[in-house]
Parts: sequence; structure tokens; C-alpha cells
Amino acid sequence: MSRPIAYVRSYRTGVSLVCLAITAAVPARSQHPEPGPYRIAAVRAFLSFNQKDSLSADIANPDVGELFNTPTGAGWAGSPSEEVLIKVEIAGERRRYASGRKIQVTVRKTDGTVLVDRRPGIGVFGENSDKWFETFVVYESGCDALRIRAEILGQQDSSVVEKHIDFVCGE
Repeated sequence: MSRPIAYVRSYRTGVSLVCLAITAAVPARSQHPEPGPYRIAAVRAFLSFNQKDSLSADIANPDVGELFNTPTGAGWAGSPSEEVLIKVEIAGERRRYASGRKIQVTVRKTDGTVLVDRRPGIGVFGENSDKWFETFVVYESGCDALRIRAEILGQQDSSVVEKHIDFVCGE
């Protein structure tokens, strides 16, 4: 009768070892807590000049000046531009990552037409940086005012920034 008892003990020991191995292989939730909320630190927009390899000053800044007939290079731009490059700066904790978080950027004309609607994931914040940057391009811009909305998705605390770029065209 010692044989069945030895078998049961061996089986229990094997099951216990398997359970311990699984427990050791799965990281504990407390070792990697969810990072704090991300926030949008800045939204900047730049004219991309068609006749030069350069960008303008930040046109999302209300002090930049009038954006009149930008596609022809009129006004302070001084060179034609039909694209706007948008940079969103996201702040978070160094060496942290939250897999479900995304940045949603929507750009609309004042009539409601959507020109950009993207939701890329936010990557890992680096060893030496608490910033993450995403870039978006608005094509065929320059005569219609634009409304930019950037929002962090996938977290309880909302972080939203809205910017307005008042392009004007005429005689």
C-alpha cells in the first residue's frame, strides 16, 4: 500500500512545483503599477514651406501674426505653404508605459470637415526623458481656419488641449 501513497505525494509535489513556476513567471501587479496620468504639455503647429526645406515659427501661438493667402506665400510667411505640421508633446513618468493609452488628434475646418483624425499609441517614456512626441500632417491647408483638438485616451484623468489657427484667403 505504500506505492499509492508515494504516487499521491509525488503527484502533489509535481502540481505544487508547477503552480510555483507559474506564479514566479507571472509578474506581480504591485511590481509594475499603472503609471500616473499622462498630460498634453504642448501642441505646436508649423507651416511647411513648399519652396524651402524649412518650417515656420509656431503658428498655434496667437501672437504669430495674420495668416493671409498662405498657399501663395503672401503675408509674413514669405513663401508658399500648403501643409501644416502639428507636434504634440506628451508628459509622463520616466521609464513608464501604459499599453492602453493613446493620443487622439482631430483637425477640423470651421465648417466641420475633418482633415485629420488619428489615434496612435503612446510609446515608452525613456530613461532620461519624461516626454513623448507625436507628429501629424494636415495636407492642403492654408485658406480655411483650423480647429485642433488633442486628447489622451485610456486614462481616468482627462488631458485635452485645443488650438485654433485662423487662416484667411482673399483679394
